[in-house]
Amino acid sequence: MTRTAAKRRRAQTKPKAPSRPAAVGPRPEREGKGEATLVATLGTEPQVVTLGLDALRERGEPIREVVVVHTAAPGVRQGLMRLERALREGGDGEEGVLRAMAVQDVSGREVEDLATEGEVAALLRTLYRAVVEPKRRGRRVHLLLAGGRKVMAAYAMVVAQLLFDEGDRVWHLLSPPEVERSRRMRLSDAEAEGVQLVPVPVLRWALFPSTVRELLVWGDPYRAIERQRELQEHERRELLQAFWERLTPAERQVAERLVHEGGTNAELARRLGRSPKTVANQLRAVYQKYRGTLGLEAVGRGPAIRARLVADLAQLLRDVTLT
Repeated sequence: MTRTAAKRRRAQTKPKAPSRPAAVGPRPEREGKGEATLVATLGTEPQVVTLGLDALRERGEPIREVVVVHTAAPGVRQGLMRLERALREGGDGEEGVLRAMAVQDVSGREVEDLATEGEVAALLRTLYRAVVEPKRRGRRVHLLLAGGRKVMAAYAMVVAQLLFDEGDRVWHLLSPPEVERSRRMRLSDAEAEGVQLVPVPVLRWALFPSTVRELLVWGDPYRAIERQRELQEHERRELLQAFWERLTPAERQVAERLVHEGGTNAELARRLGRSPKTVANQLRAVYQKYRGTLGLEAVGRGPAIRARLVADLAQLLRDVTLT
């Protein structure tokens, strides 16, 4: 008996709760905060989707929907049919649990291969739509990267970096060679012990949850990426402005000379008419405030922090008038 079938049998033996009176009025859409969607890239071996789904449910994840992104290659189409059959036979065949999203170009033609820049752009748009739609409904998203071409995993990570927040997860699936060779879509409890879901770290582009909510408005990933860059640049400028305002007038003079003219502490001291010790102390204060404002305590001292400070302030001093 497979793990899924065993769970279904246990569920059937549980006593049923007393029925409740029907609610008056239209029934609200069932989109609880804890509900989640599994988004998976699909290749010719759909086994990874069912194994990943079972592993997530074993962890207690309430997966209510499985979205698979796929090409129109004949082998992938066959894999999709196998997946549909496995979910149906495994008790997951209720209406709406599986949603297949074929990669389509701008003309609506389904893409068979990912061999051109236009086809890869179509992949990115499809992956973006697969993630943004459940997130707009308030669902958490689990992104499984174990199936399909490598380029699918790479572009899926771009979407995760763009749209994911604290509640979302990216996974890779590891399974024993004998499980892969078997091509079985569902495993027994003993067989499933060798299957591992490995979390993939995501370095999110957005600093604030409000940024993610704004990006969900956009229907096109390239416009969302452009907007994210604009927001990041704005946040960077705000942080640098806050840092600059913390400096004393004397510290600003030293920082400006360092950015515009460079040189050693002794050379800066000579140009400013100050002692080298005074300049060294002022620069030490500048670096400390720079680290504290931008959260760079881990950045080393000496040349590393000096070079980073110069690079960050150079454009700011060119583009805006600082007082």
